[in-house]
Amino acid sequence: MLRTLFSLFYHIQVIGLLLFVTGCFTTINAKTIVVNNQAINASDQNPGTEAQPLKTIQAGADLAQPGDTILVRGGIYREEVHPPRGGTSSKKTIVYRAARGEEVSIRGSEQITSWVNQGNNIWMVELDTSFFNGYNPFAMKIIGAWLNFVNSGSRLGDVYFNGEAYLQQFDIQDLSISNTWYTDTTRGYTTRTDWPEDRKYTNGKIQIFANFGGENPNTNLTEINARAAGIFPDIAGLKYIVIDGFDIRHTAPQWGDIYFTEKGAIGTAMGYKWTIQNCRITNSRNLGISMGKIDGVNSWALDKVGSHLIRNNIIKRCGQCGIYGIYGAAGSIIEGNVIYETNYRNEWWGQNQAAIKILLGVDVIIRHNHIFSKQGVNLRARGIWMDNGCQNSRVTGNVVYDFADHGAEGLKTEVNHGPIMVDNNVFVRSRICEEGNGILVVHNLFLDCVFWFMSSPTRLSPYYEPHSTAQSGREGTTLRHEKIYNNIIIGGKGLAGGVGSIIRDRNGGNASGFTVNNNVYLNGAGKFDYQDDDSVVDCFDVGGKFIHNVDSIMVSYNLPGSVLSVHYPLITSEFMGKVPFTKMFIENPDGTPLDIMSDYYGNSVDPNNVMPGPFQNITEGANTFSLWPISCTSGLGNNYRVEVYNSL
Repeated sequence: MLRTLFSLFYHIQVIGLLLFVTGCFTTINAKTIVVNNQAINASDQNPGTEAQPLKTIQAGADLAQPGDTILVRGGIYREEVHPPRGGTSSKKTIVYRAARGEEVSIRGSEQITSWVNQGNNIWMVELDTSFFNGYNPFAMKIIGAWLNFVNSGSRLGDVYFNGEAYLQQFDIQDLSISNTWYTDTTRGYTTRTDWPEDRKYTNGKIQIFANFGGENPNTNLTEINARAAGIFPDIAGLKYIVIDGFDIRHTAPQWGDIYFTEKGAIGTAMGYKWTIQNCRITNSRNLGISMGKIDGVNSWALDKVGSHLIRNNIIKRCGQCGIYGIYGAAGSIIEGNVIYETNYRNEWWGQNQAAIKILLGVDVIIRHNHIFSKQGVNLRARGIWMDNGCQNSRVTGNVVYDFADHGAEGLKTEVNHGPIMVDNNVFVRSRICEEGNGILVVHNLFLDCVFWFMSSPTRLSPYYEPHSTAQSGREGTTLRHEKIYNNIIIGGKGLAGGVGSIIRDRNGGNASGFTVNNNVYLNGAGKFDYQDDDSVVDCFDVGGKFIHNVDSIMVSYNLPGSVLSVHYPLITSEFMGKVPFTKMFIENPDGTPLDIMSDYYGNSVDPNNVMPGPFQNITEGANTFSLWPISCTSGLGNNYRVEVYNSL
């Protein structure tokens, strides 16, 4: 007996020792690989230590194994990084991290210092096509499906002078305008279809002309596009990768058209559980962050594709989208991002153009983002666009403004069957468009907005098993199960007049799919034509102000006492009801009921004294709310905190 106990004790010790050693072995083997192209001794033949760093990020990627961190020191890295592998779990990720406090810039451009003065402020550079290593953006047209307008001469290339992008001209005579560039796309150009697009210049040369307005491009930082992406795998389906803290600019990916590989400045390539955070993405010719389709990959099960975390990034001046996803966005969280001036030059426009564009977005959460366009400038890009097959998704706590011009909407939900919860957002000077089923619009503030509802019974779109990408069927969208409660609508027509006529025109007078009540309409906004019996309509001049600058956003308005004298219902999943076709109540991704128990700031909703709009601490008279920066709980019941950027 004693020998048996001793033997057991011995084996327990051995097992414990093995576990300890294994744990130590794992910890020891998780290493930090240092990249520093500013170091005098930097070389890709080095081991990647602080004393002997690598020169390129790609060399670090090639060495990194699950659990490793590639630490990149300050500098400009003119390369396209192709991660060859991913991590194996959330505890054994591969991390690409910019050194804290250092500017690490990955650029899809090359600096050019061989410009030749042509007179009249115009300079020219002639380059051999081999300069571009097989990807010549100046020889590549902007092409793709759902692209409504593009000049036939438009190219993926661009010229940058001290960080500012110049505008392409299509006639060399137009180079009399400063800050423009031109390339002759007919001189020496062959129409042979068997040649790659970037090699079609028959003499192997390409000339680029630019008007630098009296400046010398050779003594300033002058750059041109030369690569499609900053970080994008050649291998589809990589898992558990973290991209943290990089400045990525001047990339030239093609238009994302849902049918072919969709690259971005950063792309997940149908991967699983990536984290992309604290990055700045500027001047991608089309997509900023892409969770889009990859050629040959048709499976998008929730346990294999998507579930990314895209947070705290600043994304500006992308030609097509700031954040984009079809298939690969399922299960993802997009939060705390600042996205602005999408399609800021209106060079081309089409049906996949928005700050955030999601298709087939099952269980997607878009929260606490700051999104804006240019007031009074028709850029034709949307703010948040949930399109085709988005199901059980949530848009919450976002600030979206200046999407009011033709072809633009601050929020567009299109041919979905829901449920989609839109709650606790602030929309200002924007169009709100719903063309689908099952949208739930609650506790939002709409300031000077226009509403547009359409049915599309002949446009069939998919719906799925709950919390799954397994398709259950396809149906047309007829504005069924639209629920609009507890919103504050200031200015504009509200939900009256034009909105009602649109519903009648499209549905033969049938608005039975709508349930609208307990809203607040101020400054001339009217209530819904058919019901809305318990809503507040008051002509009181609220003096609404929306003030935004580089560092902060605030909104202020006065409220009449009538707003506080009405009972507003507690918005719960059960109260919102089950959506047709999908046969779902609105839920959190984990399947628990999605009840609105907190406001924009994460403050609790008092079930016995529910207030309308996104702020639960409203009072009669003056109200002022700081919208950005914020630090708030998500309201999803898991006490997750999102810290958002406080500057642009």
